Amino acid sequence: MSLVTIQELGIEEGKTLVKIARQAIMKKLGLQSSINYKESEVLNKKGLAFVTLETLLGETTTLRGCIGYVEAVAPLKEIVKNAAIAAAFSDPRFPPLMKDEINNIIIEVTVLTKPEEVVVDDRKELPKVIKVGRDGLIVEKGILYSGLLLPQVPMEYCWDEETFLAETCLKAGLSPDCWLDKSVRIKRFEGIIFREKYPNSDEILMIKPSDVKCKPFDFSE
Repeated sequence: MSLVTIQELGIEEGKTLVKIARQAIMKKLGLQSSINYKESEVLNKKGLAFVTLETLLGETTTLRGCIGYVEAVAPLKEIVKNAAIAAAFSDPRFPPLMKDEINNIIIEVTVLTKPEEVVVDDRKELPKVIKVGRDGLIVEKGILYSGLLLPQVPMEYCWDEETFLAETCLKAGLSPDCWLDKSVRIKRFEGIIFREKYPNSDEILMIKPSDVKCKPFDFSE
């Protein structure tokens, strides 16, 4: 079974993936009996994806769960279903989602390319060969330390490439300069985002990570 590419996915496939994610959560909550969507040959290919849940608070949102898979172990539609359920009920940072929350949750599905290791002769050159707005990062050291940040994350926080590397190291439980250590593996991947405009919206946004607007913090407040 071939791996789906992000170039194969358009807005219709994105709508289906978001629908699968929401219905999977609804079914788990006991709010509907089955998951219904239009079958697609593309979505039957193996794929990699993350599902992010955000709680809408006025005009802003706050993270409510994010789980995904970077191994192509199942068709993309199954990966998204399983990731949605895990994001809603198994993210260790949050309690399981409750029924009264679902209508205030925005669902975002990010489909990924296969991660590839970044190899450079001089580790100090790493910030020059990755690109904020295009790449997501994975940092790994042995079997105990691993961290991943999606490509939209550095855009949201206005990070440059060096900060992005440092924050991914921290996500892995390592020091912020771990990327200079040759025993640490750095992988990159790309992605395409499909996001509900508002909770349970039929209008789905197809977003390139490079189009995500950064939200600088105002420290004067």
